[in-house]
Amino acid sequence: MNFAVLLVPDFALRALLRGDPSLAGRPVALVEGEGRRARVTEASPEARGVSPGLAATLALSRCPGLLVAARSPEAEVEAHRLLMAAAFTLSPRVEATSRGCCTVDLQGCDPGPTQALMRLRALELAAAGLPLRIGAAATPFLASYAAQGADPVRVVEDAAGFLGPLPIELAEPSAEQAGVLRAWGIATLGALRALPKAEVGKRMGAAGVALWERAAGEATRLLRLAEPASSFAAEWDYEPPVESVEPLFFKLRRFAERVSLELRAAGFVAEKLSLTLLLEDETDHRREFRLPEPGADVEGWLRVLHAHLDTVRTASRVAGVRLVASPARPPARQQGLFDTGLRDPASFWENLARVAAIVGDERVGTPVPGDTHRPDAFSMERPAEAVPPAPVAAAHPPLGPTLRRFRPAWPVRVACQDGRPLRLDGGRLEGDVRAALGPWRLSGDWWKPGAWEVETWQVELASGGLYQLERSADGWQVGGMLD
Repeated sequence: MNFAVLLVPDFALRALLRGDPSLAGRPVALVEGEGRRARVTEASPEARGVSPGLAATLALSRCPGLLVAARSPEAEVEAHRLLMAAAFTLSPRVEATSRGCCTVDLQGCDPGPTQALMRLRALELAAAGLPLRIGAAATPFLASYAAQGADPVRVVEDAAGFLGPLPIELAEPSAEQAGVLRAWGIATLGALRALPKAEVGKRMGAAGVALWERAAGEATRLLRLAEPASSFAAEWDYEPPVESVEPLFFKLRRFAERVSLELRAAGFVAEKLSLTLLLEDETDHRREFRLPEPGADVEGWLRVLHAHLDTVRTASRVAGVRLVASPARPPARQQGLFDTGLRDPASFWENLARVAAIVGDERVGTPVPGDTHRPDAFSMERPAEAVPPAPVAAAHPPLGPTLRRFRPAWPVRVACQDGRPLRLDGGRLEGDVRAALGPWRLSGDWWKPGAWEVETWQVELASGGLYQLERSADGWQVGGMLD
């Protein structure tokens, strides 16, 4: 098993159906040509009585309700990129052989895991709208024969037994060669393979030898290797523009499937996603989603994107979408023997990402004190993978009253005498000040545009109660209560 061929039958039709949900389950035929020369090239199984080569007018009369469509180059390019991404997950040596077909060099790969991976890719692409057939054999030609009859994967070990009943047309003889073979009574690859190659060469020349080698599966060739994807993005237009989430989300799923597979083929996962809605009035709506757990799970991506799209209201219809995945290496971690981890990490990270899609990435996470003397300075960071152990108790207990902070602080008007607080008015706290300690002044970031300065006082009201007052550029506030 040195080579594999990935083949999508009726590729142009499958690419069209994959991108248009309205055509699912309906009789559809692709037609090329105009007028009386229009001929059917591919037809869906629902188009009963319609076969390739049939005149378009005759096809319409045979199958009432038949939908006649032209090929979609954009849909075919997208479907071929998905096929190539699947091929690159098997090996880094891939050839784009033809439209809907690619050849993979498997030399050096472990046969057991590779066969399991081929079956998995066939299932994934079938779910993505591309029914895939994979054939594996010792040569590219033999693998291509196997792919045409695979269901969905066929590995050829016995070439003679496999080639015996196959029709001679698979070896693609010329019209002259086909006439000679009919005269000889040869209709299968096995029958031609049974003839001595030298004798075939004497009668049919070098072209006959090449035909015999193709029929025997012995022909070899160098693959024209393709480059794997270097960027992980997708952009598409809607014609006409859409107004609801359902049609938008259908294509979003299709393109996300391809981007995810390209990431996995390159050995990456997505660290964050960027979604841009291109609106009909030539404006756009942009949002970036930082995934708490880097990965390439399409369903996880879509749940995050759907949670955000449900909250979006735009001034005009959506005319296009751009999706970009930022690649990162898969995380590798090893927890300690006594660490307490999450019971269901996948669900936790997914739910966290869905919440962030609604309220914003900057509002989700674990608050961590900032590296500054500024009061209440903090940042939101990614939650820890494991629950840390309880902190060791301090050797000496804290002294003095405890400050219980108000979140948010209470705005208040302060009357001062000689710079000291004398009375509090307005807001949730009023009364005369019996005693005041302060001021304690803090400042920082004076070298930046966001310089700050805070003046702090501790006061006792005549009616009772110890409070902390804070004065900044925004005015006076009650920062908390001292117990």
